[in-house]
Order: sequence, then structure tokens, then C-alpha cells
Amino acid sequence: MSKNNLKIDQISRISSRSAHSAFTDLHNLPDGSLLCCYRQATNHVSNDGRIEIACIDAETHHVKSRSHIAIAGVDLRDPKLSQGPDGRIWLLANARYADAENTTLKRHMMSWFSYDGVSWSSSHDLGLNHWWLWRITWRKDEAFGFAYNRGLDRIDLYQGHPGKRMYCRKPHALGFATHTLGYPNESDMHVDSDGNMWALVRRDADSFSAQLGFSRAPFTRWYWHDLRAYIGGPAWIPLKASTMLVAGREWTGKALVTTLWTLNLSNKKLEKILTLPSGGDNSYPGLVIDGDTLYISYYSGHLDNETRVYLSTLHGVNAL
Repeated sequence: MSKNNLKIDQISRISSRSAHSAFTDLHNLPDGSLLCCYRQATNHVSNDGRIEIACIDAETHHVKSRSHIAIAGVDLRDPKLSQGPDGRIWLLANARYADAENTTLKRHMMSWFSYDGVSWSSSHDLGLNHWWLWRITWRKDEAFGFAYNRGLDRIDLYQGHPGKRMYCRKPHALGFATHTLGYPNESDMHVDSDGNMWALVRRDADSFSAQLGFSRAPFTRWYWHDLRAYIGGPAWIPLKASTMLVAGREWTGKALVTTLWTLNLSNKKLEKILTLPSGGDNSYPGLVIDGDTLYISYYSGHLDNETRVYLSTLHGVNAL
């Protein structure tokens, strides 16, 4: 573990009462407020998930408002937030529903947009049936993201717009058939100052080790480096030109916890710096940096075995 300069100032539960609140993402608004989205349901895998979006005062952690998105008979899973070049905030989620005729679970991707984080548009069907577009990252006026297919044991790179369509830019970007690396799935992406793309990808097969990816335009050739660590629900945010702050689920050998690392993109070195109070079913963080302050949303069941969403404020970012 490298020297930790981050200090936890405050941790607050921000989710409303629910049997299971989980799978978070975090976004900063122009007025300094924070927007946090997460799924609420009966449990981790139940078919009744809805999305709650909380608007939070960053200084006090007071929840100023809550919005909800629900579709009857549909489990809305793992919502993610991003902001497009026109200022609209986009919400992306996986829709899992049961066919009334054959009871076979089906999946596709859906999106919504908002100008203020409080009022949301009607849903837009992105398609990608049976492909899970985990999150999107903007490069100029286009969105990019990796979608995974568990049955096909691979991820493909998609490009387009969440309000229109996303098209496959690079099939077989990472997978067992092409790279002998099994079950790549959840991911986060970063566009550097030169317009190159970086990716952090979770895997759940063979060595279970996360992969660091790099590609130059037109993003049809990807180079992968094994980080030799398991990172579930990965999220990252740049600290410096060549250093990322990484958050996700870590297996310590005894338990699953929510952990922070630094990742040097130049030498590919991953260093653990901090473990947040967490346990049981936990992690799937969202990250926002404001000056020397880091805000992290995540969920955990370490208190009274009830899975809740927490917001943590930490200081010391500039010293990392």
C-alpha cells in the first residue's frame, strides 16, 4: 500500500429507505451540488429495480430532492450518469424484463436525459439486445463505451449518441476467443489530452484480473495490460496527466471491500491507498473531484446488514 494522503471527513447514508439500494454513480452539477443515482429493489438480483436520483448538498450531505424512474415489469439496473457536450445530463441503465408469454428474461439498454438533474425525459430504447453497455464516455460530440455479452465472453466498443443509437465500432475488443482472457464485463473509460482512449475492465474468469486498455483513433486496435488485481464495478477519474484514481470492489482474501487505488498510466503500476468502511454486498462507486476534495458514492451492507448508499467526502487529493 502506498502512502495515503486522503483523509475521510464525512460519510452519510443518502439513499431513501429500501430493502436494497445499490450500484451507484455520481455527477457534479454547476451549482456545486452532487447528483447520485442508484438502483432500489428487493435484493441484488430481484426483477423489481427502480432508479432513485438524489440531488445532494456537497458540503452538508443533505439530500435536497429525489427523483425516481420506474417501468412496470422491468428491472432497471446499474444506472450511470454522464454529461454531453450540449450540457444535458444522460442517464443510462440496463432494462431487464420478463416476457409474459415465455417468461424468458430479456435485456436491452435505455436512456433518459435531464437539464437540471431533477426532471427527466421519457425513456429512449437504445437497443443492444443482450449486450450490456456499462457506461459511456464523451469524446467531443460522440459517446463511446464498452458493451459486454456474457454468453459470447467478450466486450465490443460502441460509438454514437445515447439519445439516438450506439453502433459497434470495434467487435472483439477484448475476450476469450481473441485474447484468451475470460469474461470481461464492467468497465470505465478515459480520454486523455491527446484524444487517446484508455479503459479499465473487470474480468470474472481464469485469473479474475482487471485489464488496462489503450487505443489511438480510430480505436479499432486495442492494447491490453494485466493489472494482476481484481477490481469489481471499476470507476476512475484523472488525478494528473498520467495518473488515475481508481475505485472498486476488492477481494482481500477474506472479504469483499470498497477500495481506492492510484494507477500510473505510464508504468501501469496500481497502488492501493485506502479502504472505505464497507462489507457484505458493497462497492460500485461513483467519483467526483473538486479541488482538494474527493466525493465518493458507494453502497455497502456493513452496518446492520441493510444495503444502503453512502456518500463519503475525503480531502488530500492534491497530495496524491
